[in-house]
Amino acid sequence: AFERARALDAIVFDKTGTLTEGRFGVTDVIPLGGRREDDVLRFQWVADPRISPDGSRVAFTRVSVDSAADEYRTRIWLVEASGGEPRPLTTGPHDAQPRWSPDGRTLAFVRAADQKPGQIFLLPMTGGEPTPLTRLKGGAGQPDWSPDGRRIAFSSGTNPAKDDDTTRVKPKHEPGRVVTRPIVRLNDQGFLDWEHPGHIWVVDAAGGKPRQLTTGPFDEGAPRWSRDGRWVLFLSDRRKQPWFGQDDGDLFAVPADLARPTDGAAMKTVVDIRGPVGGFVEGPDGRIAGIGNLQPERPRSYDQDDLLLAAGPWPRRTVRNLTAAYDFDVGGGIASDQHPPRGGGSLPLAFAADGRSVLTTVARHGARMLARVDAQSGAVEELTDARHEVISGTATPDGRSWALVLGDVATPGDLYLLDAETRERRKLWGPNDALLAGIRLGEVEEFWYPSFDGARIQGWIVKPPGFAPGKSYPMILEIHGGPHAAYGVGFFHEFHVLAAAGYLVLYTNPRGSTSYGQDFGNVIQYRYPGDDYRDLMAGVDEVLKRGYVDPRRLGVTGGSGGGLLTNWVVTHTDRFAAAVTQRCVAEWISFYYSADFALFTPTWFRRPPFEDPQEYLERSPVAFASRITTPLMIIHSEEDWRTPIGQGEAMFRALKQQRKPAVMVRFPGENHELSRSGTPSRRVQNQQHIR
Repeated sequence: AFERARALDAIVFDKTGTLTEGRFGVTDVIPLGGRREDDVLRFQWVADPRISPDGSRVAFTRVSVDSAADEYRTRIWLVEASGGEPRPLTTGPHDAQPRWSPDGRTLAFVRAADQKPGQIFLLPMTGGEPTPLTRLKGGAGQPDWSPDGRRIAFSSGTNPAKDDDTTRVKPKHEPGRVVTRPIVRLNDQGFLDWEHPGHIWVVDAAGGKPRQLTTGPFDEGAPRWSRDGRWVLFLSDRRKQPWFGQDDGDLFAVPADLARPTDGAAMKTVVDIRGPVGGFVEGPDGRIAGIGNLQPERPRSYDQDDLLLAAGPWPRRTVRNLTAAYDFDVGGGIASDQHPPRGGGSLPLAFAADGRSVLTTVARHGARMLARVDAQSGAVEELTDARHEVISGTATPDGRSWALVLGDVATPGDLYLLDAETRERRKLWGPNDALLAGIRLGEVEEFWYPSFDGARIQGWIVKPPGFAPGKSYPMILEIHGGPHAAYGVGFFHEFHVLAAAGYLVLYTNPRGSTSYGQDFGNVIQYRYPGDDYRDLMAGVDEVLKRGYVDPRRLGVTGGSGGGLLTNWVVTHTDRFAAAVTQRCVAEWISFYYSADFALFTPTWFRRPPFEDPQEYLERSPVAFASRITTPLMIIHSEEDWRTPIGQGEAMFRALKQQRKPAVMVRFPGENHELSRSGTPSRRVQNQQHIR
């Protein structure tokens, strides 16, 4: 057995004893019995599970990698709730968003092909080929069936006034952009097209020309039919200058039988609160349950979501915060680098048949569970255990049977059927069972430790396979981004790859993390980075006390907000032998002026940098670059608009100016999501560089 190939040509025996030949670089580590970086090319993911109305079947989007094309493929698959092997329903290569008709006899889905926007197709479940229902130049998505199954509401960026102009001659080269708004592009989306906002449309399921219901300058999305079939409800932020305030999307309704699209006159406001409304569902008695937060007058860095219940006639509705006494995230998620990179999925949210409770997810202490919330008292009852992460899921109309994707520290996500009344859970499919079979993953240990001020911090350790307490291991500290996010019971391939290479991996949730309450998340406002760094170092010291980590061989890495903290770590201590900062923030003033979102409200900083530059400089790691003695690798994507690549360049140039050891890895064509949903081959390369 060997850990490092010493020549370009190496002979490798796999675990079954089969002799294989391969070519390896002289620095390629060969994990024995653990995970490899190129597992990403073999993983499969279950996305957007949709349980049929009668609960007998589950349609879902299966996501896989086409290594030859170096891209993701998505197809619609089906599995019987009674068990058996799942089978494909569509051929792909880019099919997603399956939606059952109310009678369960037809499946609507969205198909994209030839680099064109997706269109809605219908697939008869009695047999036959899918047929296109829409052919709009702006594409169609988010389909939702009317209660009688005769119509489908959807969203589209089609603008008939612009798209039907066939007399216009397009220039050979794209013209210059005239920019009047501070937000012009968004990471992973591209430049915003103000002439093609998303609007609400309706089409007959039997075919025919789609009808546009809404128009105007505002984006609208997440269309859902009212229970009586008279209205289409949707979410929209209708402020003309939203960058001068915090998030404030509201819930609206438009008549489904409009002959001409409306820009607002025929709409009704259903739920309007001080703050955003996210996912929503209508109950059997017309009440609306939604995920959102009621923001205070003074802006906070972090606003924890709650379950809101709206009752009463439109447009004025009484909104009650059901979970005001439950100080954890409602609907919140847990970080993982192996959530489905395509295909999406819905936030689990449903009323019970009697309307007495609402079921959704809650995030508590690094886990995400399905929970039942009493619609009167707000009491929260967790229905799944804290060892798993509920990634996505949907319920039957009575809210009892659920199709859920559950992940944990040992698997990216499996498909389950859950009875919400009995809590009986049955696995329907494990897409990676064969890949993971026989693989010896390192043990993941959860622990809590006191920080410098006595605050209790939760952390986890991934141990190398075959871990022996008597040995001395190198250790890598992994830091999550956000900063308002959380590590936990989600599967992290990167951590297992490092553990398989012989490293002990430490990851924690310092203050500022979600799933620990409103105050714990918001306490870093105007102090980021700061005490969160001290929480991280207290975690390092806690593990060192155990005696099996070599203090001379410590490494640190993190991405986004974790990249910022990695930079902060190496400017404030020399205890780490090596560091990798990924998609980082290094200098807050330039970030203020170049990030894809606008920091025009006092959430992270009290005043803009032209009024008080000192506050920004005091929190900018590059301002302390003269202190760095740790060799640093900077990994950044060239189309990262969330933390633009100039942030990574600042750290690189500052170290090169001082002739200190630094290297920069630049990924062309990638954005801020490289490690989670980037091009498959580049995700592999990214992990190889880190390791």
